[in-house]
Amino acid sequence: MKISKVLLLGLSLAFATITGCAQDGKAKMGKSEKPILKKEATLEMNKDSLDSKVIADMEKQVEERKLKLTEEALTAISETRSLIENIDDKDKAIKKGHELIGRLEVLLARDPSLALIPIDVSFQKEEFVTDIETIRKTVKLAQEAMDKGYYRAASDLLKDMRSEMIISTYLLPTATYPKAIKAAVVLLEENKPKEAKALLESTLSTIVIERDVEPLPILNAEQMIIEAALIDKKDHNNVDKVINLLNNAEYQLTLAEEMGYGKKDKDYKALAYSIDVLKKSVKKKENSESKFDVLKKDIKKFKEKLFASNKKSKS
Repeated sequence: MKISKVLLLGLSLAFATITGCAQDGKAKMGKSEKPILKKEATLEMNKDSLDSKVIADMEKQVEERKLKLTEEALTAISETRSLIENIDDKDKAIKKGHELIGRLEVLLARDPSLALIPIDVSFQKEEFVTDIETIRKTVKLAQEAMDKGYYRAASDLLKDMRSEMIISTYLLPTATYPKAIKAAVVLLEENKPKEAKALLESTLSTIVIERDVEPLPILNAEQMIIEAALIDKKDHNNVDKVINLLNNAEYQLTLAEEMGYGKKDKDYKALAYSIDVLKKSVKKKENSESKFDVLKKDIKKFKEKLFASNKKSKS
C-alpha cells in the first residue's frame, strides 16, 4: 500500500526537475481545472468494514469461478500424467496416447471453448492511497513532462497510479494437447521415451494466466451504494448517513475516472446524474428503493464493461 504523502514528495521533486529544465517558464494548461470534489470527513461504514465487503465480493466471484472448473480439465491432466508414468511401457503408452488424442479431439470439436480450460482462480489487491487533487496534479505534471520530451519522468509519475483488484484465472491450453501427444507417440515409436516424456511434461506445465482487473474505487463506490440502500430501506429518516455514503460513492467514481479507468464519457456522467437524482429523493424522505435498484444495476453494468476491457492474458 502506497501513501499519498510519498507521492506528494515525488510530485515536488518531479515538478522541480521539469520546471528547472524548461526553457519557456511555466507550462500553460490547455484546459481549465475541474472543480475538486470535497471528500467527506467521515464515512458511515468504517474502512475495515468497507474493505471486508469488497474482499467478500471478490471471494464470492472466485468461488463461483471455481465451481465452473470443468471435469474435462481434471481428466486431461490425470490422463496425460498417467501417460507419462507409463512411458517406459512402449506398447501401453502408444495405445493410451492414441486413445487420449481421440478423446481430446472429440472434446474440442464438440466444445471449442474448452481449448482453454480453467484449473484455478485467485485474486490480489493493489491499492494506491491518494485523492482526486493529487491525481490531477500528477496527470498535469506528467503531461507537462511529455510535452517537453521527458518521457521517463512522465512514466515514473504515472506508473503507480492504479488502485485495483486483480483476478487471475489459470488455464490449460488443451488445444495444444493433441499435437503434443501425437508428437510424443511418434517419439515412442522411434524408441525415444525420454524425449517423449520431456515433451509431455513441458506440455503439461504450460499454463495460460488470464488476469481481469476491477478498479477498486468503483468496487468501493458499489459497496457504499449497497450500504446506503440498506440504511435508507430501514428508515427514511437516516438522511445524513445515506447522503454521506452517496457523496463518498460519488467521490470514489470521480477518483476512478481521474485515474483513467474507462473513458471520461457518458457512463460516468450517467452514474453521477443517477446519484444526484437519488440524493434529492433521499432528502425528501421518499421511498427511494427503486432508484437505488436502478443505480446498483447501472454501476454493476459499468463495472462489467470495464472488467471486459481490462482483461489481460499471458502464458
